[in-house]
Formats: sequence, structure tokens, C-alpha cells
Amino acid sequence: MKKNIEVELRGPLDENAYKKLIEYLDKNGKFVDEQNRFLVDYSTFLEGVSGRKSDIRTRVTNGKVELIVKKGKFGGHSREEVSVFIEGSDLKNALAFMALLGYKNGITAYKDIKKYTIDGIEITIHEMKKCKNPKEIHSRFYEAEIMTDDESKNDAIEKIQNFLQELDLNVYEEEDFYEYIRKLNKEANGVFDYEKDNLDDIIDIIG
Repeated sequence: MKKNIEVELRGPLDENAYKKLIEYLDKNGKFVDEQNRFLVDYSTFLEGVSGRKSDIRTRVTNGKVELIVKKGKFGGHSREEVSVFIEGSDLKNALAFMALLGYKNGITAYKDIKKYTIDGIEITIHEMKKCKNPKEIHSRFYEAEIMTDDESKNDAIEKIQNFLQELDLNVYEEEDFYEYIRKLNKEANGVFDYEKDNLDDIIDIIG
């Protein structure tokens, strides 16, 4: 059966929790890669933060441009995910394509990502930056993820929960995660308007 269900739990990382997790993963896990990411999240303007059932994005990861659609409760433990890479990694073309489909406004975010694997779990550490100054860190959080099928998603959730409990990591409840996203939108993230923004300025910032 195709593994198209993304099972993930998330939680906050203060400085001490961040250092402890990195130290543990460097010792016991496998480092996968480090990424720089820019994204435009269209769904916030369509459905808000809490209660939304879709996640539609254009994102650039280490220069590679991708269109992402996730279906399922935002902040929930499992969602269906599909992604398509854009030929030539042409961000202007990707944003124009989405605009023609009616997606012209979104929330922008910049982040640095460290990715590890351990015991079949992918651990992603997100270092959220301020859009007005992408060199400045706003906050960090982690995601613990397993890609699976619908039949095995409950087992995957239990496996992740057990791992997080062993490390004494806090896990966001849904409303806590929504509040964190609202805080990011207010204090760190930006707003994208296809009709008004200079796309060259965005490309210059993300390099």
C-alpha cells in the first residue's frame, strides 16, 4: 500500500531542549541534511489557522521549487500529502501558476531546517526566522514524522509518542500549535500579495 499519510507530532524547543535534542541526535541518530526554506502558505487566507482542512503552499528548499498540497486537519497527527517539483526551479513561474489558479495571497515564512532519522522516525528541527530580517531567529520547534499508510497510522503515532516521552519533549496540543502559528504570523512571518509584491526582491532574499 502506498505510504502517502504523513504522521507527525510537533512541539516547542527552548534553548535547553534544542541543545539536548541536537546532542542526542548527533550521538544516536543519523544526520540527513540541512535546509534553507522559503514558503508561501495560501491556506491561512482561505481557511484561517484553526479548523482548516487543507495546506496549500509554494516552497523553495535549497533552491528547489515545489508545490505542496496536504489534506487533513491542520495541527492534527496525520494528513495526506502530495508534492510536485517545478521544472527548472522557476519560482516566478510557480507563483504565476498558483495565481492563475486563484492563489494570489499567502503568509510567507523563512526557516532553517536540520533533519535527522532515528529508529524509522524523521526528526525535523525548524528554526523560524523573521521575514523582515531572515538572519534573526524568532523561535524553534520540532516535528517527528513517519510516512505510512492509513492502516498503520495509529501504530506510527504510538511509536512517535513513545520516542518523545523517552526524551521528555513537550508535544503541542492542537490549540497550542494554533496559538504558536498565530504568534509566528504576528511576530515573524510576512504577507505575500502576487499583484503587489516585487518577485525579484523575494528571489534576492532567498538567494
